[in-house]
Amino acid sequence: MPAIAQTNSSDNAADPQPSASAADQAPDQKTVERAIATANDIVVVGTRASLQSAISRKRDAKTVVDSIVADDIASFPDKNIGDSLARITGVQLSRDFGEGVKVSIRGVEPDLNRVEINGVSQVSALGDRSGDFRELATELVKSIDVYKGYAVDLTEGGIGGTVRVETRKPLDLLKPILSATVSGQHLDTTETWRPRVSFFAGTPHFLIDGLGVLFNGTYSDVNTRQDYVSNTNWARLADFDHSTEKTVADPLYADYDTYESCAGVGGATTAKATANRLACETQFFDWAPKAPRYRNLVRNDKRISGDLTLQYQVAPNFRAYANVQINKRNQTLQDINYSVDLGTIQRFNLDPQLAAGAGGGTSRPQVALGTSTVNANHVVTSLTTALNAVNLGTAAVPNWGGAANIIGVQRRDFSYDQDSKYFSGGFRWDLNRLHIDVMGSHAKAHTDSQTNLISLGTSVAGITIDRNNAQGVPVFQFPSDFDPADPNVYADATRTGANGQVLPIYGPSIQYRPAEYNNTEDQLKFDADWEIDHPIVRKIEFGAQARKQKFLNYLGGGSMLIDPATLTYQSSANVSYTTQIQNNPAVARNGNTYYITPAQYASLISSLGGVTGGAPLYSGLKNAPSGIPSRLAYPNFNSEILSQIYDLSGFDHDLVRFADGYPQIPSAKIDETVLAGYAMLDIDTQIFGMNLTGNAGLRWTHTKDTGLGTNTSRVTRFNSTGGTETVVLAAQQAQISNSYTDFLPAFNANLELQRNLYLRANYAKNLARPKPTDLVPNINCVDDQTISSADDVCTAGNPDLKPYRADQWEVNLAWYPNPDTMLSLGYYKKYESSFVIGNVVRSGVDLFHDGITYTVRQPVNGQGALLDGVEASAQTAFTFLPKPLDGFGASANFTYARAIRTNLTNGATNQELKEYPGLSSYTYNASVFYDKGFLNARLSYNYRSKWLDVVSDAANGNNPIYRKGEGYLDGKITLRFPQYHFDVFFEMLNINKEYSKTYINKDMPLELYYPGQRIFVGIQAKL
Repeated sequence: MPAIAQTNSSDNAADPQPSASAADQAPDQKTVERAIATANDIVVVGTRASLQSAISRKRDAKTVVDSIVADDIASFPDKNIGDSLARITGVQLSRDFGEGVKVSIRGVEPDLNRVEINGVSQVSALGDRSGDFRELATELVKSIDVYKGYAVDLTEGGIGGTVRVETRKPLDLLKPILSATVSGQHLDTTETWRPRVSFFAGTPHFLIDGLGVLFNGTYSDVNTRQDYVSNTNWARLADFDHSTEKTVADPLYADYDTYESCAGVGGATTAKATANRLACETQFFDWAPKAPRYRNLVRNDKRISGDLTLQYQVAPNFRAYANVQINKRNQTLQDINYSVDLGTIQRFNLDPQLAAGAGGGTSRPQVALGTSTVNANHVVTSLTTALNAVNLGTAAVPNWGGAANIIGVQRRDFSYDQDSKYFSGGFRWDLNRLHIDVMGSHAKAHTDSQTNLISLGTSVAGITIDRNNAQGVPVFQFPSDFDPADPNVYADATRTGANGQVLPIYGPSIQYRPAEYNNTEDQLKFDADWEIDHPIVRKIEFGAQARKQKFLNYLGGGSMLIDPATLTYQSSANVSYTTQIQNNPAVARNGNTYYITPAQYASLISSLGGVTGGAPLYSGLKNAPSGIPSRLAYPNFNSEILSQIYDLSGFDHDLVRFADGYPQIPSAKIDETVLAGYAMLDIDTQIFGMNLTGNAGLRWTHTKDTGLGTNTSRVTRFNSTGGTETVVLAAQQAQISNSYTDFLPAFNANLELQRNLYLRANYAKNLARPKPTDLVPNINCVDDQTISSADDVCTAGNPDLKPYRADQWEVNLAWYPNPDTMLSLGYYKKYESSFVIGNVVRSGVDLFHDGITYTVRQPVNGQGALLDGVEASAQTAFTFLPKPLDGFGASANFTYARAIRTNLTNGATNQELKEYPGLSSYTYNASVFYDKGFLNARLSYNYRSKWLDVVSDAANGNNPIYRKGEGYLDGKITLRFPQYHFDVFFEMLNINKEYSKTYINKDMPLELYYPGQRIFVGIQAKL
């Protein structure tokens, strides 16, 4: 009977283990019904049974919760936890290379949700709190619970919600089990097949009675690829359309109605008059991307996950366990970045400069009419680049712009060696009416990162960039003598501009960037339940918790000033080389600059040149315009060839932690200590003849953060020749600490209005702590002495950040007419009294409390965001249909969410920003399954509408960045052959070939990329 649970209840440690003979006996029908209905079932075979278990968990939970049990995951076409969570009401998934990475819950961004694995925080080494769902394979999972309400016995930290992942334990098994799964996975963009293998073995009787052991291991070799076509770094550099309509009006220059009228602005000095005239003319500048580009990212990700659990029944009322989970990932990523540099106005074809105006103020030249097109919203839709090289320097020291060095291609090779380890142990002790749970844990995550870069640039005249297509993406049209798929064009010294002058060629740039990231958490947790005889209060719960978390990150280092007299700094692990092409170089190397001949350069390009492989670029991108290249030429980072010219001996981690006899200053070091305690009353009574259950409690928590970073002070000043220079005056460690205490009440009530009809209500306070990287006191200040009475300008972390704090309310009505069916409708409201806004520029900040003010860009606390939403879900099995149609079932859910108030500002327009980061207004999921006999099949669709991705992007004119709505269709078919102990399955992810798009508005798209369509074919054997 495939729908029968195959494990014991995990919550009653005092129950004796059944004998082997009892385990082998077929249960009667009542046993089957209990197995299906109980919320404690762990591993169920059959989609219908596992969905019933999820319904039961939701009905009987202490607060608002949605659940997935193990076979439910196995029946979904999901290869990580995130993909499964996306099908829960109110959960919105963030994907990377098409894989689920993080989730927003009810519109709250991922870092504000808490993720636990067997009660232990999921740790990320990269400085965030959201973790990465890819590190944990679904084969390890027993159940996943998403708590959207809050009860005080839950660890605080999830304003959006808490995701609890629980892996299997051996004493839950009725008998020994052995299972193995082997599959191949194919991605349409890489055109490769890669292996995935999973092994599971366990027994409740290992060597001695009462001792169980369980092991689960998964190996996966994943190839992923994303092709990007991008308009990046949007800015207003020049007036393209010569319109008298202002693009962005400046109230200081409201009386100047035309570009030419700005000549009358004037100023006390020529420099001031020029600056004022530019500020006036800027009103008429049009939006254009400074770096239109194509990108090809190919990643190989090898993952190994292992989970070993020992569990021992010491006595009928005492059960102990120990668990070790190890996840290892080795990622290599090749990033090919092909771009046109439009970062200066000399890249365009310009009109002659207008005459000097009042006070001698000079004008910025306008772009020549006829060399570009601009739409009605002052956004450039096409242009032709400069026809000649332009010398921006002097005859003695030329600095070429215009058509010179306008094309760039980079090949960046990333390598990430990541591992996370979770060690936990504990026991449950039942003493009559007192039940005690104790757990201790140690979690650790570590990443070694290194990046190699080779970058080439070359000169091309008269490139046409056309965005007049449905997607608004750039299509490059090159002169006939330039082929972007031919590596040799970078060493071609014969191309000329329109004036016949030979265009310069540029040698490669070489870089190496190492990094190391670490995160550890130690935890001790005590929970107790005391059952009492009382007509209202059924149980008193209380507990305490202590956690200590450490983040320790190193980048290249070199920030310590060893000798202030000579401004000698500690050596850095970062390496950067430039190359100059000369006919007869006098030396091969001078410092970090290398000199080679044109012939050497041509030979180098011939040896290193490569062309993108796999499927043609953008072949899966919907509505991709014609003219986008199908292949791109790029240079490979071949150490054997490059070492014949460049010194690569320092391309390692040797200087990351220590250099010149001194330890490097960490780029980030945060020590966080959290103490917490709680008390809660569990209610079980009747009111007006209706059953009422619930709880009321209070949680106390105290947090202390200590951060260590660098404090670098620079000065911009006039030099002896009248020019300006920026020099470092001092660099030192900076340590700042912060602490805060919170009291978090929570109330939950569940009223059974009539049989199987429940009204649930919840109120709670909760908090989520800021990102550790926002707390780091890294401070970089520049004192600009060339401008009188100007504040110093600093970028800084903010150790004084307060946590995100929220009050939340919820009411939910749910009907459970039978074990297969659920109808649920709920409303929630969340008031965030404080939250964090990143990269805010503030003036007059007394940063060190010493009376000196600074202009600082740093994260700060915002106030008063108000969110609410409506959630609806339905689920049933069509058992009333005639055979064989009675194997069908369906589930669906819908969420409408809104930001009533955000208190956020659009940094580009200074107008109110009504959207909230990560919040989609609409999210819905729909699944249809068939589960009967030899056939198990499921088709699932997950959709979320557009959302605000970045509040203010400094690289794009401080504009907010949005991401278009996305819908993913996944499916899986399993053929079961129980008499032969194996199943065969076929599944496909992203059947509809969905793609992603970020944008500022409809006229200003940022990036389009296609993550690919993935197929899995495999076999599972079980004994």
